[in-house]
Amino acid sequence: MTTALILIDLQEWVVERYAPDGGTAAARAAERARRSFRRSGDLVVHVRHLALDGSDGGPGSATTRFVDEVTVEDGEPVVDKYDRSAFAGTALHDTLRAHAVDDVVLAGLVTEGGIASTAVDALRLGYEVSVLLPAIAANTPEGHRRTLDDLRDRGVTLRA
Repeated sequence: MTTALILIDLQEWVVERYAPDGGTAAARAAERARRSFRRSGDLVVHVRHLALDGSDGGPGSATTRFVDEVTVEDGEPVVDKYDRSAFAGTALHDTLRAHAVDDVVLAGLVTEGGIASTAVDALRLGYEVSVLLPAIAANTPEGHRRTLDDLRDRGVTLRA
């Protein structure tokens, strides 16, 4: 089985707006996971959320930059998305297939948004899916719990 770590929406504006209580801690845990995956030779993909109309300044703007806690190294693809799911209208599926990935581990922000929608789409596309619990954060504790229960019921593995 070939595994990839997908780091979702670990951007300053997402932490500030949607995960102010747990986003930074999740980013630190995601960075630890990123380093571990790299040492193992596994693919790491960063996903960046952009505004479709360009009002956020685009990929090079201060508004859309990744948090300082997470490094993007050479060879780690960056996928730009304009919707909640990292698969919607992006090249993520093609990137994963090009690397023969069949197992994805999700980390990032937020549980009820990018994590849940990407997990559901990954399942529909036939991937084994897990979520790295220390490396995700949510809008609310209730939303986090409810979303994780739903994902577990759908067959997503929740990793401590």
